[in-house]
This record gives sequence, structure tokens and C-alpha cells, in this order.
Amino acid sequence: MKIFIDAGHNYSGFNTGAVGNGMREQDVTFSVAGHLARFLVEAGVEVRLSRPTLQTNLGVDNASAINARWQMANEWGADYFVSVHVNAGGGTGAETLFGQESDRKFAQTVQDVFSERTGLKNRRIWLREDLGVLRHTKMSAVLIEVAFIDAPAGSLDLEVLRNGHMEMGRAIADGVLKYLGINPKPEVKPQPQPDVVRFNSVAQMPDWAKPTIQKLVDKGFLSGTGQGLDLSMDMVRVFVIHDRARMYG
Repeated sequence: MKIFIDAGHNYSGFNTGAVGNGMREQDVTFSVAGHLARFLVEAGVEVRLSRPTLQTNLGVDNASAINARWQMANEWGADYFVSVHVNAGGGTGAETLFGQESDRKFAQTVQDVFSERTGLKNRRIWLREDLGVLRHTKMSAVLIEVAFIDAPAGSLDLEVLRNGHMEMGRAIADGVLKYLGINPKPEVKPQPQPDVVRFNSVAQMPDWAKPTIQKLVDKGFLSGTGQGLDLSMDMVRVFVIHDRARMYG
């Protein structure tokens, strides 16, 4: 399975994206596309990116920049094409575009899963036969507008555009994989680490350890007056074991 991932727009010059609220579309799409690629690869899918680096610029003008994307996908022989964009022009939420009726279900699945996972407004899917990356691709193709870069302050759109790139990438991947009937790799959430107990005085020690630690303080093995010891539970246990073995006299 080969999926071509297009991070919309160029980094600079021609064919750059929308701007708003201190963000640039081309920066967001590159980041989201990278996360999307990672999650698809983890699910066993072969991927290729239109912009392998943030600074990648395609073509020599606006038209050739657009053409380069579907041409690369066609030449590679991709099975599916996913283009990532950011919306503008007023509004909130996500929408997914498709270029032919046979891709309606593909677009609907990606759109519904993405909206559900991110919490963004599910605006619509939209047949757009005029867009080059959807009209000229030889494979099934969709273009997702993940959120509005000029959304009102305090909106969820701006929150996810600023801080939710990984979550958006995973949501798109899950939608694509659901359509393909591929189970995504389960998300492994980091387990909370137990607090490390530190003992800074003899008085803080468990009763079974106080005699040993006091002995070590008295003998000068532990410096100071028994304050600021900064001992972990494991260290205390080792000292007690050594003491019971008569290693400290």
C-alpha cells in the first residue's frame, strides 16, 4: 500500500499559503503531514512526501508548484493521495474535498474520523473537480482543510493549529486507515512514574531504618548533623542491609 502525502503550499516565494493569527499555512501543513506519515508507516503503509523538508519549494511558478504534486504521486504509482491544507476566509471547523464521485466515501470517512477525534466542527465534504491535485491524480485522492487559520481568538481551531499537530496527523491517519480497513497501531500512552521519596533527616526515616541512619551520621559516614541527607528509599534499604551484615561495626 503506497500513500502520497502532500503538505500544501511552498515554504517561500510562489504558491505560499494563508496566514493568520501569527501562523503560516505552509508551516502547519508540513508539520501535520510529517505526523500523518509517521502514523501510516507505523501501520505498515509505504509513504512519500511532496515536501520532505520544511524549506522545500516545488516548481518554478504557482501552476508548476501545483502540478509537481500530482505528477510525483502519479510517477511513484501511489495507491492513494492525501493533501493537507489549512482553511481561511472566515469560519471554523474542518472539511474534506474530493475530485470524483468514486472518492466520496474516502472523503467522508476521513472527514468524520478527523472531526470526531479532534473535536473540530464537521463542516462538510465537497466535490471539487477543478483542483489540479484532485483532478489529475490517477489514484483516489482527497484534500483535507484541517481548520481555519483566521478563526476567532479563543476558538478550538486556533488551539489545534498551534498545539495539536500530532493529534491532527493521527486523526487523519486513523480516518485513512479506517477507510482501508487497516487497524492502526494502538496509541501507547506514557505511564505515570511513581514519585521518588527522598528522606532529608533521620526523623523522616521509617522506624526500621532510623537506628542505622543515625549510626552512620554519628560515625561520619553520612555528613552533617542528620539534616539534608537526600536519601532515596533504595539507598536507605541498602544501608540497613549492610548494617545488619555488621559492615558498619
